[in-house]
Amino acid sequence: MKISVLALLLLAGLRGCFAQKTGEDATGQRPVPAAFSVGTYRATLRQFDARRRRLARQYQVAATPAGRAQRLEEARQLFLATLDSTVFPAWEGTPWTFYGASWEPRRGSIACGYFVTTSLHDAGLHLQRTLLAKQASEVIIKNLTSEAHITRYWGVPQADFVRQVRALGPGLYVLGLDFHAAFLRVSDNGAVQMVHSSYVGPGTVVREAADSSGALPSKYRVVGKVSEDDAFVRRWLLGQSWPVRGATVKE
Repeated sequence: MKISVLALLLLAGLRGCFAQKTGEDATGQRPVPAAFSVGTYRATLRQFDARRRRLARQYQVAATPAGRAQRLEEARQLFLATLDSTVFPAWEGTPWTFYGASWEPRRGSIACGYFVTTSLHDAGLHLQRTLLAKQASEVIIKNLTSEAHITRYWGVPQADFVRQVRALGPGLYVLGLDFHAAFLRVSDNGAVQMVHSSYVGPGTVVREAADSSGALPSKYRVVGKVSEDDAFVRRWLLGQSWPVRGATVKE
C-alpha cells in the first residue's frame, strides 16, 4: 500500500518537531550561548531540590487547609523560579535536531519534545523523560495536567492566539502544535514568551516573543496550564512519579 506524503508528514508531526532546515543567523553561524558550567548547573538544581524537600515537609505537617494552601503556593513559585532562573537559561543555545535527546545542556542536540520533558525532569519532576518525549504533544500535555487546565484552539491567527493565552493569566503552559511542542511562559506583566527547541530561526533552544515566533504558526494549538494545576504542583512538591498514560509510541 502506498503512503501519501501528507500521511508521512502527519506521522512526523505526531512524533515531534517537524524536520526543517537548521537555523543560522545572518552571518551563517549559530548564535554563541553564554558561558555555562554543567557542574554549577547541577549544583544549583540540587539547591532547588533541597528547598523543595524542606517545603514538602512543611506542607505535610501543616495543621490547617490554609497552611497547606500557603505552602502549595510557595511550591508553585519555587517550581517556576527553578525553570526561569536556571533550567531555561542553561538549555538556551543547545542545538535542535529532529532526533536530539541530550541529557545535558549545551552538549549534543535536543528535539522539541525532549526539551519539554527534559526541562521538567531537571526542574524535579519524576517522569519518564524518553517515553513521554516520543508522544504527540497533546498526549504529553494530557499526561501532565487535567482537562480543566487544557484549552484548544482551531484556526486562530497567531496574534489572536497570543492575546487569548495572555488572558488566561500568568504562569507556565505546555504548548502543542501541529508539528511542534514547546512552553509558553506568561509573565506578570503580560509578556508571552515561547521557550522551545526551535527548528526555525537559530535552530537552537530559544526564549522569544511568542507573537513573532516563526515556530508558532499552526492550524491546531493546545495549551495546558500546568502551573495553575494544584494536583501537578502537589505531585512535584511531594516527589511523586508521573506514569505515562495513553502512549501511542512505545520505547
